[in-house]
Amino acid sequence: MRPVNKGSWPTTPVRSLKIKFTDWSKAIPILKQRTGWYCHLCEMRVTNALAIEHIKPKEHFSKLESHWDNFLLICNHCNSSKLAKVPQASYRRKYYWPHLNNTLLAFEYGHKLPFISPAANLSKPQRARAVRLIRLYSLNKQVNSNGESDTRWIEKMSALKDAIDSLIEYQNSKITVESITRLAKKTGFFAIWLSIFNNTPQVKEALINCSDFHVSSFFDLTLHPIPRNLSNPTDPI
Repeated sequence: MRPVNKGSWPTTPVRSLKIKFTDWSKAIPILKQRTGWYCHLCEMRVTNALAIEHIKPKEHFSKLESHWDNFLLICNHCNSSKLAKVPQASYRRKYYWPHLNNTLLAFEYGHKLPFISPAANLSKPQRARAVRLIRLYSLNKQVNSNGESDTRWIEKMSALKDAIDSLIEYQNSKITVESITRLAKKTGFFAIWLSIFNNTPQVKEALINCSDFHVSSFFDLTLHPIPRNLSNPTDPI
């Protein structure tokens, strides 16, 4: 899962006052600019159907309806999958969040089928945190209640195929690094592309430094993801 940096609470240009999101949908263009046109949870690229997710549902926490810290930018499919489910308290310690943790250290994708799962080296409590988020947003759903395939699953399958095909073409000198990056930007699912090209340094570096993904600050100079919470010795992710 791609980590994101929402940045501090946006302010007005003249007086530098915190913007009051009485219409919380006005946070969408700010989040797009800061984090890219991708769902913060499933990573699917979305150009015209992004929504504001209230981590703590506004139906239960009305005081947080317009609070910047309570916003995520997500696709309608993740939004509808969660509906009004309420995260366990304390949600910051019970789940891994893309805006609070380096989620590349907490989650990984399969290379045969794009199931998202807890990273293999996590401890039992850490695995529990990862599983809770997957279940909260039904991130591995394949079929909806009406029998139709879940759009997120279809798009993940397509991105995985594109990434694998691109790796084969790259190994046979039939595609350039620039073309791979361009295709990754178009499909979304940064973490899938990163996983497939993890052992291909030139492409991996290009993906990490691609400005559309906004992730370069989450890696060290050796292209390894770094923890975001080093002050927490028990779980620095």
